Amino acid sequence: MLSSDKKNLELPVSEIMERSVVILDESTSVSAAAEIMKTKGISSILVKDPHSDKIKGIVTERDILYRVVAEAKGTFKVSIGSIMSSPLVSIEKETQCIEAITIMRKKGLRRLPVIDKGNVVGIVTLMSLVGNMPIRNIDLVELEVSATPSNVNVNCPYCQSKFNGKRELSSHIDRIHLGSGLLEGDLRKWE
Repeated sequence: MLSSDKKNLELPVSEIMERSVVILDESTSVSAAAEIMKTKGISSILVKDPHSDKIKGIVTERDILYRVVAEAKGTFKVSIGSIMSSPLVSIEKETQCIEAITIMRKKGLRRLPVIDKGNVVGIVTLMSLVGNMPIRNIDLVELEVSATPSNVNVNCPYCQSKFNGKRELSSHIDRIHLGSGLLEGDLRKWE
């Protein structure tokens, strides 16, 4: 890893987070939420409890596609509260990018709301973290276990495919996930 990569990984997430955050009531229809997401050009919304205004979860484009469209549920009938991912995992704005990547990888997440003094101030995505590195072939395994022997089996943090060592994994991430500009596979586990 280059020293500039390491320096960027030590930046606080507040330096690269998306500041445009939409918070909607859990009773909002999926159709209305999708329209807001389209209008604002965002890929996720946070969901709040209408009585306490407490943030309860998150809904992404993928949630709408997989949990509503693919299951032939009516977008006007289904509320975002019924399809949100919860409980919400968040990080403080001072959290370093490397730590955010580690949290996302361990919990199988792609987005983390960023908190400052108890309030949501932004969202950081795995793609924004990886995409902001000067060199796109970031070896995510090296971030956590730099002393791992090259012959040890490792899993892709995006699609969970198995590889024989860090170099093979890094090549796979470059070719499949970053090269296409898309992160493939749904890492989030939901019930």
